[in-house]
Amino acid sequence: MAVLEKIRVKLGILISILIAVALLSFIIDPNTLGSTLQSMSKENNVGSMGGKSISYREYYTALEQNTSLMNALTGGNSNTEESQRQLREMTWNQFYNQKVFFPKIKKAGFSVEDAEMVELLQGENPSPVISQQTMFRGEDGQFSPEAVKTFVAQMDLDESGLPRRYWDYLKEQVYAQQMYNKYYSAVRNSDIMNASQLNRAVNEGNLTKDVDWFMVPINFGVDSTIKITSAEVTKYYNDRKEQYRQWANRDIEYVVFEVEPSAEDIEETKAVFDDLYNQFAVAENLKNFVALNSDRRWDDNFYSKEELASTPAIADFAFGGTGAISPVDSTAEAFTAVRVAERKRMPDQVQFAYSLFPMDKRASADSLLAEVKKNGGSDDLMPTAKMSMKDMAANGMDVFAEAFDMRPGETRLIEIDQYQMLAVLKLVDASELKDKVKLAILRKNINPSDNTYRDYNMKAADLADRSDNDYAKFAAIVKEEGLPVVPMQHVTYDTKRIGDCDNARQVVHWVFDRKTKEGSVSDVITVDNKYYFVAAVTKVRKEGRIPLEEVKDDILTQLINDKKVEKVAEEAKAKISGGESLDALAEKFNTTVNHKEGMSFGALDMSVEPSFAGAVASAPEGEVVGPVKGQIGVYFFQVAKAEDGEFFSETDALNRSAQKGYSVIQQLPEIIKQEAEVKDYRGKFY
Repeated sequence: MAVLEKIRVKLGILISILIAVALLSFIIDPNTLGSTLQSMSKENNVGSMGGKSISYREYYTALEQNTSLMNALTGGNSNTEESQRQLREMTWNQFYNQKVFFPKIKKAGFSVEDAEMVELLQGENPSPVISQQTMFRGEDGQFSPEAVKTFVAQMDLDESGLPRRYWDYLKEQVYAQQMYNKYYSAVRNSDIMNASQLNRAVNEGNLTKDVDWFMVPINFGVDSTIKITSAEVTKYYNDRKEQYRQWANRDIEYVVFEVEPSAEDIEETKAVFDDLYNQFAVAENLKNFVALNSDRRWDDNFYSKEELASTPAIADFAFGGTGAISPVDSTAEAFTAVRVAERKRMPDQVQFAYSLFPMDKRASADSLLAEVKKNGGSDDLMPTAKMSMKDMAANGMDVFAEAFDMRPGETRLIEIDQYQMLAVLKLVDASELKDKVKLAILRKNINPSDNTYRDYNMKAADLADRSDNDYAKFAAIVKEEGLPVVPMQHVTYDTKRIGDCDNARQVVHWVFDRKTKEGSVSDVITVDNKYYFVAAVTKVRKEGRIPLEEVKDDILTQLINDKKVEKVAEEAKAKISGGESLDALAEKFNTTVNHKEGMSFGALDMSVEPSFAGAVASAPEGEVVGPVKGQIGVYFFQVAKAEDGEFFSETDALNRSAQKGYSVIQQLPEIIKQEAEVKDYRGKFY
């Protein structure tokens, strides 16, 4: 248990950071993956990779193992929604690594050898996964290989098995990170520019042109002379198959009844608060009073005026206000009043060192205390970085808050009752002292009453009952009664937010339930005990290729525009007699000449059509060029001046090449996922 408590105290929030960062969760983003249920055989699958299904049982078992480990390391602090989301991504990434990524790059010749792993875990230049762990730092606050070796040597002495599980977890992350580093390093280093390419890039980067130009636009009205056949539409569609792929999605319409306090609720809350306000003004034990009466928990932290800047009314009262109690602050959410519980001069941050002992080892603790007081330090003290009170609380180290009352160099023995531990605590350093206050805050939230909830629920139930699972009835009712129906297109399994509701997974689960069909209307779906949804599915789309009928109109519009551009180009050619100036041509087309200075061709200019930019890049100075076909018309132009500068260097060219390489790396995960046919169905369950 001593080792377990030591791990918990030393790691704190670093475990959560490790989940989010060290696991390389950027490799696969489930928000970009659609989800669908194609057949009954997939009913118990959370996804598939490389054509092989991942069952719910398989995924759930791995998730439970990861959750158990993190709960043990954090003392049960992995049960928040955000922590659970991180754990689900961590588990999914583990499957992705084992089933897709590692086999792929091993086949390409990449590996991490045993000797390399030893160096990454316990060497002088370890993996960041290891070096960032507070657990493995020496007295100077720097990474210590000896601390790692000591941990490894002692980890199996703990009967809980937690240290061993934690070490295996770290090894897994070190291995994964090294494999990814090697792969992406190889990709980056493969982008090499030879001397000829570098010279060309520099020349293109230094070339700028001033251009006079005009465009003859197409006619955006109906043109009866242009005909598009069904065969042309089909060919366009078939030639662009990958552009018309989709994940399973639904269109819905919904009415949401958001529960808000009634006028009666507000008055009742105010009456209760007014009575408490008078008692609060004279209360002697503020901590007990707040604990018994306030909707905001007691806060033991001290705050400077700067730290209270986000609540100026409280800051002004605490540092200059008059009276024992602040005026009432009334908002739509709550009534609030404040008293100053305590004032102190104390630092913003402290740096300390400590050592933990079980309660029955007081003699050992006293011995270390005497040694530190005599010698000024000891190898048995674990140093920390500078931390504020908030940092301590966030890292689970607020048990050492007494450090803020100590002087630099002072050492104390403190009791940590909640862990049944003793700690030898030495204050190493502290920031300058500031005036700070501890606040007692009386807050009463304005909440809807049971009657208000019942009224909203009855309204939603009335709509659902009368709709009778029939969209036609639903549509008629909302139109007749003027209810605020909201359409939402392309809802996927991964959708989380609907309207103002951030956690609408229950609605999404209903939308994708196998019993829900196009035209279905839901019963009342309660979300966050605040929103009552009644939803209707208006369109069901399966995973795969978007049907031609759904994109036919868009294709038709594109083909018509293409033919219009062709027609304008032919008509323009017929008007040109040859030898005209650009101004004379512009007059023929009833338009005027525009001027653009300093067109550069070393990088893509999103404000200029690519076909136009390409034509300008290769055009000689002084020659009238056109017609050049664009997206919505044709261009005529003349290069007025071309200049070769010296502002774009070889370094610029190499940096631009590196940026392109980075762009390629960013696209690789999606390419790998597509190639491995990675499908994510977890939205069915979470």
